[in-house]
Amino acid sequence: MEDALDLESRKRIFEFIRSRPGTFLREMERGLDMELGMLSYHLKVLADAGMVITVQEGNHVRYFSTDALHPTDIRSISYLKNRSTRAILLFVLDKGSIKYCELAPLVGVSKSTLTYHIKRLVSADLIKVSDDQEKRICLADPIKIMRLLIWVRDDVERDSADALLEVWNRLTER
Repeated sequence: MEDALDLESRKRIFEFIRSRPGTFLREMERGLDMELGMLSYHLKVLADAGMVITVQEGNHVRYFSTDALHPTDIRSISYLKNRSTRAILLFVLDKGSIKYCELAPLVGVSKSTLTYHIKRLVSADLIKVSDDQEKRICLADPIKIMRLLIWVRDDVERDSADALLEVWNRLTER
């Protein structure tokens, strides 16, 4: 494993992944200002050394260092890297519990998309959905979600900046 970090460029890649678990290839390409071919080669070396693992998340392959997170948290972080999933968890965290019908307009997704994300979050034991008519959603472990949100803080901050830009653009179009 130590040999895998002999090169400075590989150290930079590894530290980038450690500090941004769940990052994907294009994020690393931009963040590290490295060519895709070189980046791919070094990622393979790190993966072969057992220092980095990959997780398929939709259209993205997400990268995680094997020493930074508990294996059960890797899937959760992968979900938190998705903007819609993250928004669902943040709204539920803020409200404590929320009706399913109230959540779709807050997150800004269709009901079918919301259902897709809710099913994934339930299967990952991140949320619970009540069986009553109101279909209330609550977090399975709010402390765990808050701890995991720290790992995706940059994404949360970017969401806020994007939301402000959307408001700005709407106001300036008038």
